[in-house]
Amino acid sequence: MKFLPIALSRTALCFCLCLFVGNPGAWAQDLSKVAVMDYNAVMKDYHKAKESKDKIEKMATDYRKEGDGRNASVKAIRETAEALQKDLSDPAISDKLKKEKEAQLKSKVEEFQIKQQEFLAWNNTVSKIMQDQTQRETTALLAEVEKAVQQVCKNKYSMVFSKNQSGGGPVVPGLMTFSDGIDDITPQVLAILNKDAAAPAAKKEEKK
Repeated sequence: MKFLPIALSRTALCFCLCLFVGNPGAWAQDLSKVAVMDYNAVMKDYHKAKESKDKIEKMATDYRKEGDGRNASVKAIRETAEALQKDLSDPAISDKLKKEKEAQLKSKVEEFQIKQQEFLAWNNTVSKIMQDQTQRETTALLAEVEKAVQQVCKNKYSMVFSKNQSGGGPVVPGLMTFSDGIDDITPQVLAILNKDAAAPAAKKEEKK
């Protein structure tokens, strides 16, 4: 049973979640064997998904603060170099002072180039770290959601589709929609996923 993301259009990216349980010939079976699940609602209300989101957001905030500091350092070096360049443009500057300023400018330009390259390399590294971490978190969450769906569907449903969450927008051609008569297993899936959500809080109370 796998999640199959399907791009339906350039402007509307929908996850048509297709979970195959049992024989692929289930298409021919009656609708009592078909269910829907609101994937967005599951990822919004699953306590581990919330924790994962908070973790990723904290990482992003921490890296952003560090990046601001690094960028400010590079900016300060550039401004110093610009000030030296301005001093050198003064026609009244003495030859001795001019040589000193030129040496200082050369040093600052080299420092700026090094720091700028370091900042760009750091930024690329951080982007890769964030992408990898997000992918790991998402993969782990999807595995847990899939396991919960399997548990709900066992011996009851043959197929589970993503519930159409159009949000009142235009209907995308090819997107399958469902009537209210088809079972929505979102609550059952969330109940399984969140059954241990209160455990940490309970342990904290016991320690008090």
